[in-house]
Amino acid sequence: MSRTTVSTLLVMAALGLSGCDADTQSSGVVGSTMQNITKDALPGAELTRRECGSCHFLDKTMRKVGPSLKGIYGQAPRTKGIPVEVWNELTLDAWIENPTGIHPETRMKIPGIKDAEKRASIIEYLKQI
Repeated sequence: MSRTTVSTLLVMAALGLSGCDADTQSSGVVGSTMQNITKDALPGAELTRRECGSCHFLDKTMRKVGPSLKGIYGQAPRTKGIPVEVWNELTLDAWIENPTGIHPETRMKIPGIKDAEKRASIIEYLKQI
């Protein structure tokens, strides 16, 4: 291949213009990369990564020290013993503010986030991921 052809193919691949249909792109490497870039641009993304990312994955369904937070909003807790039926704005707000107050035996032994604006930003982000 010529140098120009290789360069063009590299640019097309980087831009996701490889000739695949949209369904293939959205489920492939290009699609998942674009979804992660989009999620990283959402309000609250940086704060959530900083406050929660050391113990929780935000973009995978794998467990770190704590369970993944991907898709948590609107779901039942994945950890046994948490007395919450579904994670919503009220339950997440209470949990993030004081996890041991909700479930004293939790492994999440953090002092909680007392700033209501920070908690609201994190919750808004969790709604989107």
